[in-house]
Amino acid sequence: MTRGARPRYAEGTMNAISRLAAAAALAAVFTFAASPRARADDIAVGPAPIVSVQLQYGYLRIITWNRPDVEIQTGGHIGWQHFDAASVRGHIPHDIMLWAQRIETPNGSFNLPAEPFVLPNLPPGDHDAVVIRGGGPTVIHLPASTQMLAVRIAGSGVLHIEGYRGAAFAALVHQGAIALENVRSSGVAQTGRGPILAQNSEFGRLRVRNAVGNIFFSHVTASQIDVGSIGGSILAEEMHFRTGLARFQSQRGNVVLGVLGGAQIDAQGRGAHAIATSFHGAHSLARSGNGARAVIGGGGPVVSALSPRGRVVLFDGSIASHPRLSRSIPAIARAFHKVRARLAALPKRLPQGGHVRAMRRFPAERRPPPIRRNARGRRRGPPARAR
Repeated sequence: MTRGARPRYAEGTMNAISRLAAAAALAAVFTFAASPRARADDIAVGPAPIVSVQLQYGYLRIITWNRPDVEIQTGGHIGWQHFDAASVRGHIPHDIMLWAQRIETPNGSFNLPAEPFVLPNLPPGDHDAVVIRGGGPTVIHLPASTQMLAVRIAGSGVLHIEGYRGAAFAALVHQGAIALENVRSSGVAQTGRGPILAQNSEFGRLRVRNAVGNIFFSHVTASQIDVGSIGGSILAEEMHFRTGLARFQSQRGNVVLGVLGGAQIDAQGRGAHAIATSFHGAHSLARSGNGARAVIGGGGPVVSALSPRGRVVLFDGSIASHPRLSRSIPAIARAFHKVRARLAALPKRLPQGGHVRAMRRFPAERRPPPIRRNARGRRRGPPARAR
């Protein structure tokens, strides 16, 4: 059994998962579940683990595989801790607080307020936890039985999650891109500046938002979905909605929404030509001022598409099946294909040359020196080192 002092966890907007680790450390004694012969990048876990990843920067790819352990490979520097189920029991978070972010642009400041998100309940039973910290290009393989995944990239980075099937996830990137591919779960995704893409996925509850950058969905099924952007546009094709609330809103961009199956869409835009449509299948459309109501495929869940300063474009199926529509919104159509091409071009090889090690405790995060002021109130830097 390995014994260590209580680790210090930095406060931040991933408080929910950090509280889990801190609470586990209150027991003062925690056991590394990995075998003594296991490599530092090969972590043995229980049947339904919780994984928290907190990077400072870098490209992070998270892949689900059919092995029962967590594997880490990096070109940077990564440390990890394991908490057994007894330490985790009773401290699993029930909600998470999304970052409050202020993004400066040539068009002014865009503010994302802090926002709580209630996490779904995990399946009953024991859950151990792995906390991973560091920076640099990293690939992490997770067991298919992982039940909660929380990821934070505090600086610039790209997060790519593939094949995750757990009960809950949270993906927060300060600045960069997020891609969710073949995911089946409930959770949140946020980046302050950069695109977000979800494709070939199925969500119970999903909250997605950014300040600057476009948001894309392709072939996604959702029971409850809330998507918002301040300065970017939203393009969603081949969307299938189950019974539940669905909302797509861009404060300054456009909303382009394509539906599979039945739905009732309430759209609101700006200007005389605020609402544009292109339907191949059965539908009805009623316009009123800057708004419209479209009933597609005989009706279904109610979907809101809102753009107070832009246009709303409604269609059925995929955007590729409406070539005239693509020509009418060339900028966002090009951006959609560009993001998908970049995702396909991301490196598939595993990063090499980095360092992965188990940590008895994480070192305290460095804080900038306090600002000193002279008698006139002017700022002074840190005191000079004595020679």
